Amino acid sequence: MKSRIILSTLVLLFATVVLSFVLPVAAQDATGNMIPLDHPFAAFLESRAYGASLGATAEFNKMEWVVVDNTNMRLYMAMSDITGAMTDGTGEISVDENRCGIVYYADLAEDYTMSELHPLVIGGGPNNTDDGPNRCDVDSISNPDGVGVDAMGRVWIWEDSGRHHNNMIWVYNPADQSLKRWGYVPAGGEVTGVYIAADGTVFFNVQHPDATNLYPYNAGVVMVVNGFNANTDDFEPIAVPEGDAQLRAGVAAGEIQVIARVGDPIPNSYSGDVFGGIYDVTGSLMFVSNDPDGNMWLPTAEDGSEGWLYTNMETIPGGVGRLYLIKSETGWEVVDGQMVNFSGVNGTWTNCGSSVTPWNTGMTSEEYEPIASDFNNVAGMSEYVGADANPYDYGWLVELSPDGLDDEVTKRFALGRFSHENGTFAADEMTVYHGDDGANVMLFRSVAAEAGDLSTATLYAGKVTQMGGTGAEHYFQIEWIELGTATDADIEAAIRELDR
Repeated sequence: MKSRIILSTLVLLFATVVLSFVLPVAAQDATGNMIPLDHPFAAFLESRAYGASLGATAEFNKMEWVVVDNTNMRLYMAMSDITGAMTDGTGEISVDENRCGIVYYADLAEDYTMSELHPLVIGGGPNNTDDGPNRCDVDSISNPDGVGVDAMGRVWIWEDSGRHHNNMIWVYNPADQSLKRWGYVPAGGEVTGVYIAADGTVFFNVQHPDATNLYPYNAGVVMVVNGFNANTDDFEPIAVPEGDAQLRAGVAAGEIQVIARVGDPIPNSYSGDVFGGIYDVTGSLMFVSNDPDGNMWLPTAEDGSEGWLYTNMETIPGGVGRLYLIKSETGWEVVDGQMVNFSGVNGTWTNCGSSVTPWNTGMTSEEYEPIASDFNNVAGMSEYVGADANPYDYGWLVELSPDGLDDEVTKRFALGRFSHENGTFAADEMTVYHGDDGANVMLFRSVAAEAGDLSTATLYAGKVTQMGGTGAEHYFQIEWIELGTATDADIEAAIRELDR
């Protein structure tokens, strides 16, 4: 998520809970179409407010990515800024403020449920109180935004921080509790899209870097690292960048290859797309996004040497780029690609984090769901569709798979509507844990009715009991509250009834 929109977004997210839970309005009122909480699909259309009405805890700040380590039966979650409702001394959560953030972990039961959430990596305290470039310790995490896991069980942590001059990528080893700096991105940018492929290849991006950085890092880029295997290789930590090194990306091992840069033509695109281009339903270019975010690598070869790379664009309207890559002895070749056409689902919204399903499809995440009480909140989407947009079309996980020259696009309504940072999948191919980004947000879990089929699911929300005090020893006991079971088709029909 982009730092520059956080403050306004947090206000809007808090308003969502207040308007939905305290003063729900009738559908299709004068200013919006927010549903009341007795709507038959309120659990899925206003998931956070409905969960709060049943006693679930809406106090997390600022929840980001989650990832399941299926080998070691653990879940990891990034909480980028421990403040607000988590530290105000009221409610069910009250811990010590930490503006540098915390990465939490949970051990999973055989059925992939979690019952406790514990701190794992705690961000370093401020080492510069004068609003300097590194207000959090440069030798520790600062505002962790994303988490991933490699085959050795190491936890990869990446930053979206204004408290480090250059945002970092870290590797934490639970076996020896070591934390090592693996890489960084240029000034003004945040790290996004870290993806560790099955063969150990590492993809990552820089989002909205400073225009004064060295080329090609003066615009958003997608990168791959050659000569390093994240699933087998160790490394010596890279130093904190100084001088011109602050104006480019760097890694501790291997060599960076830039495979895409926003605004550049996509090779052999049948529609002549530029990478990051946001095109309306008529195919006209609206703007070029400088905000590449989550990556989804879908190999087509068993050895991982070629396949499709999907890359999110975190804007309104949102977008996703699709590139076909082939690996050679010298690096990766971009063969062709395009921007995904979302016109069949009325567009997509603030595409943030991502994941890959166990059945090799991509899952892009619509972050910061629009507040349905005011149609002005979807004015940008109305421009995209060329008609009045419906707020309930946005705020979902969206499944993607290549389909010839185009893509199969499916909004997964049965997984709930909230501020999707990302979803992460358990090995049972049924359980999905969610990151709900923002302030006053909630812990969600979905369980599909059938393995490998997300079209029918039960949504749960977590009720928190805090234990262990307010300091580093605190932890959260989680009780799961069932919100409801529904199908994609039934929820989509309910959304269409709210069209205007």
